[in-house]
Amino acid sequence: MPDTHPPSSPPPRSNSMSATFNYLHLDADKVLSAFGKYGRYQMLAYVITTSVHMLFALNMMIMPFITKTTSFLCDVPDSPNFSPLVGDSCHLHDVQLNTTIDCLAVNGAKYAYEEDKKSTITSDFDLVCEYQGMAEHATSIFLVGGMIVSPFVSQLSDILGRRPLFLIPLYVSVVANLICAAAPNYLIFLLSRFISGVATTSFSMTGFVLCMESVSLEFRSLIPVLTTISWVGGYMLAGVFYIFFKNWRVLYFAASVPGLLTIPFFWFTPESLHWLVTKQNDKKIQKYINESVAFNKQTISLIDCRSANAQSSEKTRTFRALFYPKIFVHVLINSYILIVMSGTYWALSLYSTELSEDETTGYFLSGLVELPAGFLSVFLLILFKRKTVSFFSLVLTAAFMLGTVYVPLQGNYKMIFPLLAKSTNSIVWASQPLLYSEGTPTTIRNVFSGVVSFVGELGSIGAPYMNRLTAINEDAPAIVISVMSLIAGLLVLLQPETKDKKLPEDIDDFDAGPLFRGCRTKKNKEKLKKDSEDVEASAQKTLEKIEEEEAVELLEVKSQEKEEKS
Repeated sequence: MPDTHPPSSPPPRSNSMSATFNYLHLDADKVLSAFGKYGRYQMLAYVITTSVHMLFALNMMIMPFITKTTSFLCDVPDSPNFSPLVGDSCHLHDVQLNTTIDCLAVNGAKYAYEEDKKSTITSDFDLVCEYQGMAEHATSIFLVGGMIVSPFVSQLSDILGRRPLFLIPLYVSVVANLICAAAPNYLIFLLSRFISGVATTSFSMTGFVLCMESVSLEFRSLIPVLTTISWVGGYMLAGVFYIFFKNWRVLYFAASVPGLLTIPFFWFTPESLHWLVTKQNDKKIQKYINESVAFNKQTISLIDCRSANAQSSEKTRTFRALFYPKIFVHVLINSYILIVMSGTYWALSLYSTELSEDETTGYFLSGLVELPAGFLSVFLLILFKRKTVSFFSLVLTAAFMLGTVYVPLQGNYKMIFPLLAKSTNSIVWASQPLLYSEGTPTTIRNVFSGVVSFVGELGSIGAPYMNRLTAINEDAPAIVISVMSLIAGLLVLLQPETKDKKLPEDIDDFDAGPLFRGCRTKKNKEKLKKDSEDVEASAQKTLEKIEEEEAVELLEVKSQEKEEKS
């Protein structure tokens, strides 16, 4: 990334040893902490990577408005040979043949939609009669696109870096959304929505990992603050646009325009320092530190930021690393939890227009409850462990969904339990991704997140069709969500706690949680303890040797400087 704030002179403490200091021995967490909890350069990365959630929310939440069903009639040219059917606008009665035929089978016939209603893709593309229900595909195909691409993008991000796999999909999504607004037919619209889903999921997923790897350990619990504001802002903006724009194309275009504001991100988005250290990219590590020093106007002591494990080498992990038993179990656990989280969120969000007689009231309330829930999650994450917050959020979601079934309320009071369930679901969205991302090694963090997101999207894809369960039982959707949420809450307890712990660099640093710890024998524990002591002793010796070498080199540099001055 170009140096946006070049220093007028070399920073004295951070660069005074640049000729001799080995940047490959740095501990990324220590460097980020050295710049402070609110380092400017780190906060810039935080703002950039969280603000894009507004675009994701906009793309999804305009769909309930533009896919609504619209009343229509079969408009047929005046002819005594055809007569309309009562309660059936899809067919006509052929008087001569005394049979029923499709409306559009008659020359000149068309569907006439209510003129006082806002246009939707249902009316614009005639998604009625035999095509009824196809409008739902526009929502699910967006999520299918994200599901398909997430494992591949996450693997590329671990290989090529977080920055390019954040920016490229971001700009692709902007272009795809603009094409959606101008799509001449439904096929082009679906294809563009698919591409938009691929790109949006990619930059959202990679952006979250980049964000977490760009801020200090002390700041991580505060990540949900701006994430929540950005997401709810996009959620609300979709509703505001709907109020002002009657045509669905104008509405979709308005929702796409904010994406153009992300163009400057190209010059200001930094690469992940954790990824650079893992990849042993000496020059870019030094460049990142120089830019941080210049932007923060703050110098740091690199000697104090060295890793305790001085024996570092470039590690490249692939998708196969996920099949290590202790890793694979956590892939399965988090995939199921994410299916429940996604399915619950989108089911409650996409059907929020049905919560009240006034469609916008239920919609806006469903979005607004996420704001206090997001702020509350920050305090909860500061006060309590990640696992505690996730567990109780999922259990309460299950309880509130059962409340919608077994606690009879009338009028607008019926919204209380769905809104409470939406609040607790929002809290778990703040804690659970943080829990599994912090616990996953840097070498596989993004591919782990990609696979979990891939499977988790099954919940998102199924959400638009959740209402079809009412054909079995009116309360079936709520009961299914409740049972699945309770199971997810219990699975959270099998994960390791990550609060206030440094990010693991590789699989050897991975804490497999209580499930695997409970399976260890006494002999294994003793062996593990001995190996740990040996590693610490070896690391200490290596570190002392490096300190001696650097001290000698530093004296030589100072001696040389004195000679030059004299």
